[in-house]
Amino acid sequence: MREPMADIAATALRLGRPPTVRAEAGHLAVPAGSVVVADVWVSGDLGFVLLLHRRDDGLIAEELYYSVRRMDGTWERPDHLSGGVIGTQVCAPAAVEEALTGASMSVVAESESLVHTGRGSDGDEGELVHIWELLVSGNADLIEIERFSPASPGAPELSTRDVTGPLILLVLLPGERACVSAMRRENSSLTRLGDALDLHNPEQ
Repeated sequence: MREPMADIAATALRLGRPPTVRAEAGHLAVPAGSVVVADVWVSGDLGFVLLLHRRDDGLIAEELYYSVRRMDGTWERPDHLSGGVIGTQVCAPAAVEEALTGASMSVVAESESLVHTGRGSDGDEGELVHIWELLVSGNADLIEIERFSPASPGAPELSTRDVTGPLILLVLLPGERACVSAMRRENSSLTRLGDALDLHNPEQ
């Protein structure tokens, strides 16, 4: 791997998305000796990047990086949070659909990390963020996220994200909850696929 993973993650954060969308790639490929950006999650001044690479034994592994945006709009050099072998053959669309067993998406990994979010004082110990990796069907074009935050107790924040590959990152701060739905474009309308996922990061 010629380019350090932290630099690849930094480039992905500057773009705010993976460099290649699924429509262009056709499927997710992770060639030997390369690093692929599986997904990018940016919320305010907090950013996460999920990287994939093929190990010497041929297995695909993931690495999760995060960063905080500076006052001038640039990102701090990303820090490594976690990594490990992926249990699902994410490069094979048929294997992805088999793992989903008819569902439109499912949680394949979740974790918690204590990170500096930039929301507290300079000397704070960070906040416990909750991170989910969602496996998404190739039939989905986008996901809809309805996010509820204790900082905004009124109407939830509604957003959509194009599906750029079989793995989607979702990160919630303490007290946040999200209702996530897979959607498919049909002409000028959207069709919801399957049941929504209800994800919650309790208060610390």
